Amino acid sequence: MNHRHLSSPYISHNIINQLSDSFSSDEGCRLLSGIVSDECKVLQDIKKILEKRISFDEQYAKNLQDLTTSTHRVIWPVSREVFSQWSHLATTMSSNAEQFRTTILDDLLKGLVEQKNDSKKFLDDEKRRYDGEHRKAQRDVADAEKRYLDESKAYVTKNNELTKLQNNARKNDDTRIKNLKDVVIEKRGNVYRAHNDYILKVREYNFIDKEYIQKVRNLLMYHEESQSLINKSWQSLLEAIINYLSYKHSESTATMEALRRMISSLDPRHFYDEMCRIHSNITQMTINPQAFNELLLQTSGLTKLKSNQFIGDSSTKQDIKQNLYDGRKDLFEQKQSIDNIRMRKGWEERLRDELKSLLKNVGYRSDDESNGDSDEDLGDRLEDQPYFHGILPRNQSISQLIEKGDYLVRVNEQGKVVLSILWTDPENPSRLKDGHFLIHERNQMYSLQPEVYSKPSVHELISFYKRQKIELRDDGTRLIRPISRPDYVINNDEVRILDMLGKGHFGQVARGEFRGKPVAVKILHESSAAQNAQARKNFINEALLLQQYKHKNIVKFLGIAAIRDPLMIIMELIEQGSLNNYLKNNDVRVPQLIQMCYDIAKGMEYLEKRNVIHRDLAARNCLVDKKNRIKVADFGLSRCLQSDEEYFCQIKEIPIRWWAVEVFSNAPYTSKSDVWSYGVTVWEVFSKADTPYSHIVLNHFVIDAVKRGERLKQPDKCPPKMYTIMTTCWAEDPKDRPNFEKLVELLKKEKPLF
Repeated sequence: MNHRHLSSPYISHNIINQLSDSFSSDEGCRLLSGIVSDECKVLQDIKKILEKRISFDEQYAKNLQDLTTSTHRVIWPVSREVFSQWSHLATTMSSNAEQFRTTILDDLLKGLVEQKNDSKKFLDDEKRRYDGEHRKAQRDVADAEKRYLDESKAYVTKNNELTKLQNNARKNDDTRIKNLKDVVIEKRGNVYRAHNDYILKVREYNFIDKEYIQKVRNLLMYHEESQSLINKSWQSLLEAIINYLSYKHSESTATMEALRRMISSLDPRHFYDEMCRIHSNITQMTINPQAFNELLLQTSGLTKLKSNQFIGDSSTKQDIKQNLYDGRKDLFEQKQSIDNIRMRKGWEERLRDELKSLLKNVGYRSDDESNGDSDEDLGDRLEDQPYFHGILPRNQSISQLIEKGDYLVRVNEQGKVVLSILWTDPENPSRLKDGHFLIHERNQMYSLQPEVYSKPSVHELISFYKRQKIELRDDGTRLIRPISRPDYVINNDEVRILDMLGKGHFGQVARGEFRGKPVAVKILHESSAAQNAQARKNFINEALLLQQYKHKNIVKFLGIAAIRDPLMIIMELIEQGSLNNYLKNNDVRVPQLIQMCYDIAKGMEYLEKRNVIHRDLAARNCLVDKKNRIKVADFGLSRCLQSDEEYFCQIKEIPIRWWAVEVFSNAPYTSKSDVWSYGVTVWEVFSKADTPYSHIVLNHFVIDAVKRGERLKQPDKCPPKMYTIMTTCWAEDPKDRPNFEKLVELLKKEKPLF
C-alpha cells in the first residue's frame, strides 16, 4: 500500500479526525492495532466459509451435470428439455463459482486482507519509531542532567580544595596553587559545557515532545483515511457476496434487495463511529515539557550561569562552533531530504495518475476515487473537487459560468452548500440564466431534493446526476461541464498560522506558512451577518485587485484561501515589517529616505496607470523588505475606476489625517486624492513616522485646520526640495497637484543629489 498523508474532507471534517481526536494515546494506538487484527480474523473466517460454499456449489454443479449426461436415453421430449435446462444451470453455476473464486476470493478478498495487515504493520512500526525517538530524547536529558551534576560537584570539590590551600598557604605552595587554579578553571569549563549541553538537550526534548504528539495525531489521521479507503473494498466484497448468493435464491428476492440497499447505504467513513463512542473516555496525549532544573545552578554556585541561557566564553567557544557546524550540516541534509521528498512526491503523483488512467481505460476505478468523471478527482472530499468554489461570493463565482450546462458548487452566506448552473432562461429562451439549487443533508446523506437520489457525499451526488444525465428541472436543465475555481483560490488546509503580527481594517494579519514558505496572512474577522457580507465583499475585492498586480514596489499576492471560513489573503512576507515601525526603530540617512519615497511613488504610479485608487496610503501600509525596498500594501479600501470615473467616498472609518481636503467636502475621491496622501506619507518618512498634525488631538479639528489652509511643517531632516515636492501634493485644487508619473520624474532628479 502506498503510505501517503491524506487530509480531511470538507463536509466530514470532524468525522475523518475521529480517531486522532479519540485515540491519541498509547492505549488508543494499541486498541486500533487490535481492531485491525480482529478485522483480519473476520475476513479469514469469511474466506473459509465462502470457500466451503463455492466447493459445495461446484460439487452440486458437477453432480447435476453428471445427472443430465446419464439421462441421454430418456426420450420424453419434456424430460429432455428439463434435463437440458439443468445442464445449462450446472454450467452457469460452475462458471459463477469459478469467477467468484478468481475475482473475489483470490483477488478482492486476498488484497483486502493484505492491505489490512499492511496498514496494521505500518501503524505499529511508525508508532514504535516515534516512541523510540521520544524515549531517546528523555534519556538524553537525564544523561545531560547527570553529567551537569557530576561536573558541578567535581568543580565544587576542587574549588573548595583551592580555597583551603590559599587560606593556609606557605612559601613553597605557589606552584601547587597555580596548578590547582588551572584544574579549577578546567573544571569550571566542564561545568559551562555541561550547562550548555543540558539546555540544548532540554530544548531538543521539548521540541521532540511536541512533535511526537503531532506525529501520532497525523499517523492516526492517515490510518483513519486509509481504513476508509480499504473499507470501500470491504463494502464491494459484501456486494459481491450478495450478488453471488442471490443467483440461487429467487424466493428470497425481497431479503436480498434489502441487504443490497443496506450495503449500498454504508459509508466507510462511519465504520468506526460506534467504536469512538465506546472508547470516548481514553486519556489523550498532552505535551509534557521539561523544565530547567534550578537545583543544578545551586550545586555549582557559579553566578554566571543562568536558567535556560547559554553561556559563552573561551571554554565553550569550540563547542559552540562545533554545534554551529553540525547545525549547518543537519540543515543541508534536511534540505536535501525535503528536495528529494518533493521530487519523489512529483514522480509518485505522475505514476499514480498514469495507473489511475490505465484502470479507467479498462473500465475500473481505484479505491481512492469516487465514481468521478475525470482523472482530477481526488476522492469524495468536496474541498478537493476543482468545481468547488468554497465561500467565494455568489457574483464572483457565477461570473465564470459561460456556456449552457456549466456548473459549480459553492457555500452561500448562510453556510449552505449550493449547486449553481447556467441554463436557458425560461422567460427568454434566447439568453442564458444562472440557477441555484440547495443541497440538502440528512443523516450524513446528501440530496438535491429530499428523499430523492441520496448519496453519502456531495461529490458522489454531483457525479451521479452528471453521469446519469438526470434533469434538475422540467426544462431539461442538467449538468454538463464543471467549472474549476480560479488558480488563485487555494485550500485553507495549505495555510498554517504561526503568530499574529497586527490588525488591519478587516481583520488580523499573521505570520504563516504556505507550501513550506513563510508568508503574511490577512484573516477576515467575524462580524454580524450584514457586516460580514459587506466585509467579505471588500475582502474579496482586495484579493481580486492584488492578483492583478505584478510590480517590485507592490506587495506580491499569492492567493486567497476561500474554501471555508475564515477568508485569508496570502501575501509574501516582507521581512522588516511596516515602514512606520522601521522609521521609528532605525536612524535612516537622507539618501535612503529619498529612495523610500521614490519606491512608494513607483508603486503608486503603477496603480495610477491601471486606474486604481488606493485610498489608504500611509507609512503604516507600506512594507520594508530585506533590501530596504518599499512595497505598497493594504488594499482594503482600494477601488478600481474606469479611466474617466470618479468615486464618491462612503467609508465610515477613514484615515482623516492622510486624506485630501476635497474629500471632506464630499468631492469625488480621485487619483489626485491619493497624491495628497502620498505627500503626507513622505512627511512621515522624514519625521520618523510621527503622527500628522500631532498638535491637534481631535480629528474634526484636523478637518477644520486643513480646510483653512493649514499644512504640515517641514521636518528637521527634510531637504528643502523634498518639502517643495510635498507641498505640491497638498495643493487646494486637485488639478494643481502632480500625478504619480510626474512625482517619479521629480524624485529621480533628487536622488543623485544625495
